[in-house]
Amino acid sequence: MDIVSWEPEDSVRVGEIFSTYEYPKGIKVIDEWVDLSGCRSFIIYETDDPEAYIASIQPFMELCWFETFPIMKAKKYMQTVMKPAGKSGVKGHGEAAKLEGAAEEEILKQIEGLEKRVHRLEHHSFLKQEDTPEKV
Repeated sequence: MDIVSWEPEDSVRVGEIFSTYEYPKGIKVIDEWVDLSGCRSFIIYETDDPEAYIASIQPFMELCWFETFPIMKAKKYMQTVMKPAGKSGVKGHGEAAKLEGAAEEEILKQIEGLEKRVHRLEHHSFLKQEDTPEKV
């Protein structure tokens, strides 16, 4: 996805170029939007060809700046991410929850151990709570 922005004074020139513009071979435009507040457009496209991408922005390079984001439909992304997870032995959601539960249990045990140590230290300390001045 590209976000294409330009200065207000360049709007007429950008419009002129765009009115006759054709995307190069290798760029499949999915959709385009124009920001109604002005000076910005959003383009979602598919390409595997860096040369086609460079050719697609070339006519606008002196007038516009481009923010390019690699995007994918969420459902396809999740399917893509989950495939390698199953093949590589990476834990799935159920096992991840078990691991998180075990980690949480371990942390609680460590906290309990620290509390016992603090209690023992307080018990053996020469300076008792009642010996310290109260805070105002």
